[in-house]
Amino acid sequence: MIGEGTIGFRASPLVGLQIARAMAAFCVVLHHALETSGGVPGSFSPDWLTTAGAGGVDVFFVISGFIMAHTCFGASSGSTRKMPSAAAFLQRRAIRIYPLYWLACLAMLSLMAMGFLRSRVLSFGDVLTALALMPGGQPIIGVAWTLVYEIYFYLIFALCLLAQSRKAALAGMGLTLAAMPLLALGLPSSSLRDFLADPIPLEFLMGLGLAWCYPTLKARLRGTWPAAMLVLFGLILMHGAPLLVPHDNTHGLEGVARVATWGVAGLAIVAGLLAMPDLQGPLTRMAVALGDASYALYLSHAFVLMGYGLLLRHDAVAGIPQYLLVGPVVLLACLVGLAVHAIVERPLLKLGGQFIRRASSGGPASQLPSRDAGAAA
Repeated sequence: MIGEGTIGFRASPLVGLQIARAMAAFCVVLHHALETSGGVPGSFSPDWLTTAGAGGVDVFFVISGFIMAHTCFGASSGSTRKMPSAAAFLQRRAIRIYPLYWLACLAMLSLMAMGFLRSRVLSFGDVLTALALMPGGQPIIGVAWTLVYEIYFYLIFALCLLAQSRKAALAGMGLTLAAMPLLALGLPSSSLRDFLADPIPLEFLMGLGLAWCYPTLKARLRGTWPAAMLVLFGLILMHGAPLLVPHDNTHGLEGVARVATWGVAGLAIVAGLLAMPDLQGPLTRMAVALGDASYALYLSHAFVLMGYGLLLRHDAVAGIPQYLLVGPVVLLACLVGLAVHAIVERPLLKLGGQFIRRASSGGPASQLPSRDAGAAA
């Protein structure tokens, strides 16, 4: 999903964070695969299970808040790490988010021009708004609504960086993210008001808070067992919330109830995975690889699911028990995401890094890590 990478900043590899990204991306892909399979004779997934995977977005938002604070301010409340400038921060976030997203949009618009998705009609204004990742209008790619909130968070983050004080910046972000949904209620009814009034950005604030207390968390949750229990609690809450919280469809929970359930679940999952001792082995390496590719997977899986949807138009395929097909479809989406990351995203990031180095005078803020340690989306 979401591009919470740390391009442009130094950060030690956080294996638990990569596993959290992989888990979140997998949940979102499974959620959309189950939605695609719904309504055909062979469908099998109950509402709560189909809906639960949408909570992966909330995990991504917590990760994004954590990684922005962790990489820009350091891993402790007493860190003396030099803060990046607002301009440098936005430059690196733009390079991380937009190029791959624009390529995905170009691919989707090309398919629409070829006659696919005929039910969707995009105006010129819709296209411009979507390409800029601004609120309002119809998205070109459905999952891009999460990226709009990412950009919103980055703009607030950059504005607060102007204070050039770690505590002032964090306080400013906290106050802005907490107050904006309340202030937006006084605006005239519009798509912008709906966007600003949604409390989901509070999940970024949860991630900021987690970054602040991360060293203490790491020290106190010693051993795998307590951290694993925290992750298990988050997964149970994520999947149990749709059974308790009313929702109109399987797209996800809404409003304060979403933040209070899936936001807390995301916080528990990320905190637990970060607190776990360093993990090793082939499964960990696979999860880290998928975490690295999570943004590419987030954008590319829509195309795989379009193919799945086309196959389901045939009665012979629609009648097959879909639990036999959903797994292979999700696996194919993951493989495509890994391929897009290796073939497209990594070269784009390399070009972006070269652009930054040429455009900068060459200090710590201009040096790029050898590996993206950070996703949205």
